Amino acid sequence: MKKPIDHEKLHKYLSEHHLGSAAGLEHFASAKRMWADTQHAAVFHSLWLQVKEDQQELERILKKLGREPHGLALLAEPWAKLLGKINLLNPLRQRRQTLAQTQLDVLTGLLNAKHSMWRTLLLMVGEEPTLDEALLSDLKLRAESQIRQLSEFSDSSWAERFR
Repeated sequence: MKKPIDHEKLHKYLSEHHLGSAAGLEHFASAKRMWADTQHAAVFHSLWLQVKEDQQELERILKKLGREPHGLALLAEPWAKLLGKINLLNPLRQRRQTLAQTQLDVLTGLLNAKHSMWRTLLLMVGEEPTLDEALLSDLKLRAESQIRQLSEFSDSSWAERFR
């Protein structure tokens, strides 16, 4: 007989991702501000909105499991948000520098982490009745779309940062 899913571990895992999403949302907000007065503003505004909606979905999943974000994650959240807001990767928000590319690389990494979380949760669907397979599949596809959008932006605009 298989051991059931340890809800404390699942709660901790989702809380850790919630903490990451708080910092990630601020990183996307920073990118949105950095590109606001350019032809790329709509891309970053859209990505920021999508990431925000995904964070809200994660909060709903936690609530459906009868949980709130873990206490330690809640304590660290203001610091995570502050680090995202400061944008240590590109504090001067220079679009034409390699730091802007590094920031894009990190944003892509954050989206990949979220994608991995949705995939991991999908693996648990048969054993955790509160997880909604259709929702998780949609969230996984949304993460793939976000990764693609950011990659397409990076690919099409690389010369702005390296020439």
